[in-house]
Amino acid sequence: MSGPDRPPGRKTYSRLETGRRIPTEYELMSTGLHYNHPRRFELPAGNPVVDWYYRYREGSALQAQDWDRFTDPRHTTYRSYTQLQDGREDVVDGLLREIDDTAYDTRLDDEWIRFLDRWYSPLRFPVHGLQMLAAYVAQMAPSSRITNCASFQTGDEMRRIQRIAYRTVQLAGSPLNAEAAARQRATWEDAAAFQPLRELIERALVAYDWGESFIVTNAVIKPRIDRLVNQDIAGTLATANSDPILSSIHFSLDEDAHWHREWTAALMRHILEDNAANAEVVSGWIEKWSPLASEALEAFADVIAQAPVPSDPSAVAARITDEVSRELSDVMQR
Repeated sequence: MSGPDRPPGRKTYSRLETGRRIPTEYELMSTGLHYNHPRRFELPAGNPVVDWYYRYREGSALQAQDWDRFTDPRHTTYRSYTQLQDGREDVVDGLLREIDDTAYDTRLDDEWIRFLDRWYSPLRFPVHGLQMLAAYVAQMAPSSRITNCASFQTGDEMRRIQRIAYRTVQLAGSPLNAEAAARQRATWEDAAAFQPLRELIERALVAYDWGESFIVTNAVIKPRIDRLVNQDIAGTLATANSDPILSSIHFSLDEDAHWHREWTAALMRHILEDNAANAEVVSGWIEKWSPLASEALEAFADVIAQAPVPSDPSAVAARITDEVSRELSDVMQR
């Protein structure tokens, strides 16, 4: 067939339904990439993997007509993510080299170094929990656009773990020996200041509904813990104790956390706009998890009073609680 009666040719991106407009790189690299959703597994029903997805993804209390209408505010693709983080890592690498080249740690107050050993170095354990939670959301999400965001967030949490671990070794002055590593693990497992946070993360790791996992991780735990760690302990408190490089490192890590909050708010708005019934579900999860999250925040915030130049734990916890409440209220009321 030729001439005016010939139907227009279809492009490889025609499935995206963008009309005559060529899709953006973000649209091409983020849309409709899940071969197994909804209910398109080639494995038969009754297979444990298939049943898990059907129960906790298709069977989630969160339901939407079109998950792919969610858009990452940053339009992140793998290419843009690696380019962005490569630049940020260059900056952090330079800061860490400066520590080694200038004998920076010899100028830190001994009490501050002991504080970091006691309370900063063990943070790699709860951050690893946050990394596992993000990975689960990425694995179970019903849209590849959500999976992409959660996967990049998983990488960001691994970045934070690595930087805390690297700084821990620098402060030790040599490769971390088994005794020091065991002491820091014991702090995470036994110190009273950490136990509400440990319980919170461990309970969140067995919240298998993908939607609940997303809400407890990104809307409840991270907004509190990211602020306390990045902005207060390794930010304001570090600066007050003459450790500006730690503050600069976590300024970079906090840029990651800002984006996590942005894409979380965008997804929550989509969830609420797509299906009015989701509002009650989301509110229920926030109400369920917030008391333990507040307890975790207040218990760990108490440690900042132990720094050589301390901060007021009550004021810090109150400020963070207010900021999180205002953010959630803004999203839920739209």
